[in-house]
Amino acid sequence: MHEALKNRYVLECIVETISPLHIGSEKALGFGIDNPIVKVKRNGKELPIIPGSSIKGVLRAHFCRLAKSGAFNNFGFFKVLEGNLEDFEREFSRKKENEKMEEFKKLGTLEKLFGISGLASPLKITDSEPLEFSIGTRTHVKIDPEKDRAERGKLFSVEYVEGKFRFKIVFDELKNDYDDVNEFFREVFYKTLKNGLEIHLGGMKSRGYGLCLIKVEKAWKYSAEGLAVGRAEELR
Repeated sequence: MHEALKNRYVLECIVETISPLHIGSEKALGFGIDNPIVKVKRNGKELPIIPGSSIKGVLRAHFCRLAKSGAFNNFGFFKVLEGNLEDFEREFSRKKENEKMEEFKKLGTLEKLFGISGLASPLKITDSEPLEFSIGTRTHVKIDPEKDRAERGKLFSVEYVEGKFRFKIVFDELKNDYDDVNEFFREVFYKTLKNGLEIHLGGMKSRGYGLCLIKVEKAWKYSAEGLAVGRAEELR
């Protein structure tokens, strides 16, 4: 299933919070905050991060929603998965390596771009680390889902971050059966982020958290030969 590399694109991107962002950590802080944000240690300090998996997940969901709405119907290169994805993944995992190529041809553009179980994605997204940030907490009232109203005396605290973060997207443009993916990346994915995309990240969206701007600041294109010697063309 390995294809030859044509080009590699490296996009340097920013995430800027428009509303407070909460991406929860399973680790309790132990001093009264019920819902802490995810952090990593850097040089002895704890810094908030946005996991690359979270960014990739919301981008996948965004483009899948657009596909279902028919936004890409006029793009001749765009392909739609034949059948149900869960059924496809189940059958795909059972196939022998020499049988997978025939099944691979049934995949849609977005499944090939973002990857499925048993098939790696040519799109990689790093964790996003802060350029500038501030951390705060808010207290909320728990809502009874059956009565659709606040529960008396049921308060909980939420930690959030505001600021600007930086991350990278690396896309490998592959030969042969990835022509639709390559064109989608160039004509839709890259242009969308170059223009800037407002999208919700993290949790607590119904309480007003997580609206962010994702935008490409700089981009480079490496040919296979250029990649071998570290030479790139900056995209304008």
